[in-house]
Amino acid sequence: MTRRSATPSSWWQPGAVRGGWNTVGNVVPLHRRPAGDGRSATWAPLEAERWSAWLREQVVDGWREGEWDPQALVFTGDVEHPRTVVYRCGTAACDALARAKSLCTTCAKAQRVSGLSMKEFKAVFVPVRNRTMTGVQARCRVEGCPRDSHAWGLCSSHASLRQKHLDRDPHSALEVWVAGQKPYLPVASCRVRGCHFDGRGPHALCFQHNRLFRRHVASRVAGAGVPADWLDRQAPYLSVHQFSLAPLHPLARLEVLYALQQRDARGQKIDPHATRQMIARLAEAADSVAVLPAEDLPGRSGSNIDALLRETHRVVAAALARFRGADPSEQPTLDLTELGVRGKRGGRTSRPGDLDLTEVTQPWLRRVLIAWIDETKPNTGEVRRAHRACVTAARALALRPGGGADEQVLAFADINAVVDAFRHLPRLDGAPMKNKARNGLMGFFFKVLDYGRVAGHLGGMSAYFARHPSHAIAPDEVSEEDEAGRALPEDVIYQLDDQIQLIGQGITHGRMTPGEVHEMCRAVYELLRDTGRRPYEIGELRIDCLKREGKERTLIWDNRKAGRNRRHLPVTAETVATIERWLAVRETLDLPTGSEGYLFPPAGENGQLRHLLPEQVAHIIRAWADHEEVVLLAEEFGKDGERAPFDKSLVFPYAFRHSFCQRHADAGIDPDVLRDLMDHRSQATTAAYYKITAKRKREAVNVMRLHTTDRKGRLTPLSQTAYLRGSVQVLFGNCTEPSNVKAGGHACPIRFQCVGCPSYHPDPSYLPAMEDHIRQLRAQREKAVMMDVDEFVVRNMDDEIAAYKKRVDQMRDQVEAMDPEERERVEEASAVLRKVRAAQAGRGAVALPMPVVRRPQMDGAGA
Repeated sequence: MTRRSATPSSWWQPGAVRGGWNTVGNVVPLHRRPAGDGRSATWAPLEAERWSAWLREQVVDGWREGEWDPQALVFTGDVEHPRTVVYRCGTAACDALARAKSLCTTCAKAQRVSGLSMKEFKAVFVPVRNRTMTGVQARCRVEGCPRDSHAWGLCSSHASLRQKHLDRDPHSALEVWVAGQKPYLPVASCRVRGCHFDGRGPHALCFQHNRLFRRHVASRVAGAGVPADWLDRQAPYLSVHQFSLAPLHPLARLEVLYALQQRDARGQKIDPHATRQMIARLAEAADSVAVLPAEDLPGRSGSNIDALLRETHRVVAAALARFRGADPSEQPTLDLTELGVRGKRGGRTSRPGDLDLTEVTQPWLRRVLIAWIDETKPNTGEVRRAHRACVTAARALALRPGGGADEQVLAFADINAVVDAFRHLPRLDGAPMKNKARNGLMGFFFKVLDYGRVAGHLGGMSAYFARHPSHAIAPDEVSEEDEAGRALPEDVIYQLDDQIQLIGQGITHGRMTPGEVHEMCRAVYELLRDTGRRPYEIGELRIDCLKREGKERTLIWDNRKAGRNRRHLPVTAETVATIERWLAVRETLDLPTGSEGYLFPPAGENGQLRHLLPEQVAHIIRAWADHEEVVLLAEEFGKDGERAPFDKSLVFPYAFRHSFCQRHADAGIDPDVLRDLMDHRSQATTAAYYKITAKRKREAVNVMRLHTTDRKGRLTPLSQTAYLRGSVQVLFGNCTEPSNVKAGGHACPIRFQCVGCPSYHPDPSYLPAMEDHIRQLRAQREKAVMMDVDEFVVRNMDDEIAAYKKRVDQMRDQVEAMDPEERERVEEASAVLRKVRAAQAGRGAVALPMPVVRRPQMDGAGA
């Protein structure tokens, strides 16, 4: 594409219209339309001719070829263009166009009263239309007649003849009569630019424009001619996929066209309907967008039309500032869209995201920050971090002698002061910031500073103002004693399950109904809870994410973080039911473009987003947890003896991944198996997800030491020191045999036949491991019988199985005999200790299927 030449075409000539400037180039005031009190505000004279010439140089010639007609001033949206908001009606037998990816207006009305589902309606409904929906009037049905049809499919002349014929012969067949008619000569088109309807009457206007003109001259003398300025400001008949710039003042036409081209360059969509509504408002408000104050924008409903109007005004105002030579570094705010900043998902950002530069008081720092943004085109997240880093440095330098304004005199002490400011930087809410985050922000400051030097923007800066190896922030010291897991307590998950009917309330998602939104949000939550996948992995699930492997079902998902796609995760029947229930709802939806293959569609119709985004998943969970009717109680009790409220800020999507890992660790899943379930390469990564504090471990030991037994099943409580240091962990309990304890459990004098040893002290936390060992012994016994071994070998196995079975039964009876509160403490302590052993020794594996958090009484909750 090429820029428009400096010589404007006829429709840009301003001399023939009111306002702007006259034919000899004398600038005259531009006017805003009369306000509600009838007064007309006159703006200060604008260098309109130079401003117009500057805009003509910026406007791209050949923009949207095939859609934009610069001579007719009409934009006709192409339904095939991915960034034009116009669609074909979803009804199979309808050829009309629609504003949304659903039904046209006629079909939508018919569907509401049809009683059919959307899918059935689209397949069977046949609309009846007298005209096409392209904005072109049908021609007369008399063969060869080029005139527009009005009645019976006939032009007005043939229709008049038909009426006279019917007066004589009321039973005359239309088809027979039409066959005997001759065509008339064509009538000149309407005088309005771009209008292709027949121009009739003394003014040579079509029916619609003739009616508009009669209203315009209602108070004038009859027979007056059509004024040139009125004719210039009329739009032709427009369909749903069209808009015209004709109603605007010639200068405003340039401004709006420039803003639309800038919007298109950012990858945003052009919505003909919204643009047409915006043009109608601007035509009533002012002759120039640039001189219209932001507070006087003609907003009405807070809709996308208002958003488009504000965006157009912002773009034009920024262009006017550049035209007048304004220096961006001297502005109080920085418009990211004007600098071409990239969005987080690619393409230029469409949000202004103004950055406040008032605290960056050093001119050189402002200049290099703007240059880094403008020349490297970072994404919006990187810009935000660099901006905060520069604000932090600016505050530190402002306290130094001279305020850090002169880059040539900056010294090593100044850079030390900047680094110290990062070392003590708090979070935006005032809470302490992690050193890792501080290091990251400081790195952004030095990235901007180094770029300024390399790119030549800081040629005069002192060489002493540079990073030194000592300018580093030490890593955070994390005490295992204070480390808190991010997993949600299972009791809190139970409480969320009991209030599942509230999920999705107050959330809008495209054109989905509240019931459909609820079902989608419920499915998202249950998949987060039961599969432990990351939020983005849930959002990117495909509709064919379930696969049958024998009798089991697996979830197919992509681990983009590690570059491993098509991963398999065993899932339970409850998870399968969740996906199938949502698929049944999804079948009834009108899906946005490109989302047909994904389980969860995005909100809105822009063609770029194809599935649910992580931030949308986070919004679903946060809105639910923050709902005023959702009550969550912690495990702790307050001073009044009642359970304290649970901190709702701990309920976020990633917490369910930690809960998934901890739930499996508590169940005794082998660490290697758990690592595979989490899809981690390193066991250390998995261990970080379910590490518990030393405090919780001591509390568990303090409970469990009181319930240790001997080999006869009698209670033999141990002290905490004896439980931890006077014994050693063996496969199925604690061993107090001195030589074995000294050897760390590797020197058993009786070959680890623990159940027959007086030093063996099991407790309830070993019950799953003991039962697992019984199953293994039985399998080994069967193999021994098949091998025809000596009788004493089989007898020894039988005795060992019976002894372990007796210990298990005795311990189960002891647990059942406890009061409910004591039993709950023992079970919780058992879960903690099993998790510790799984992480340390890798023993105690149990077989899949995986444990789930659902309670039996929860079935049907929220239905």
